[in-house]
Amino acid sequence: MKKIILVRHAQSPIEYANIIDFDRPLNNKGVLEAELMSNKIKKYISKVDVVISSGAKRALSTSEIIAANINFNSDDIIIDDNIYNSSIDYMLSLIYSIPNKHEIVMLFGHNPTFHRLSQSLVKERIHIFPTCAMFGIKFNVNSWTDIDKGIKDFMIYPDSLK
Repeated sequence: MKKIILVRHAQSPIEYANIIDFDRPLNNKGVLEAELMSNKIKKYISKVDVVISSGAKRALSTSEIIAANINFNSDDIIIDDNIYNSSIDYMLSLIYSIPNKHEIVMLFGHNPTFHRLSQSLVKERIHIFPTCAMFGIKFNVNSWTDIDKGIKDFMIYPDSLK
């Protein structure tokens, strides 16, 4: 059994003077979102084998906050700058390349790719994928190269917890 948790980065200011989009930080609400969600995800997973994050500052910061709160060493986060502005095909090739010894993987990235990826990996329509959304998908396979359509395990995001 393989499991993927897709995590969209927490909230970041849309306009940030003199900083390119890749370098936008989390805002205060984003930090709070990441902390909240890092506590809520513990209900759905007990451990994570691999964390892979976009190198964009807001995604990487989200992954570091969540990793710290789920007892995953932030030094072990794999940074992949290609996740930023990636395609579904790129994300699938990344997933296929995960060593089979790993069962549970968290991927941190961006919309619209993560929203589209969530819909392509399950048999149901996902209507929204807001900031700091966590979408868990289970695959009844032993190899990452065999994943196709999985089963939605959960979807949580800050506003769903109010």
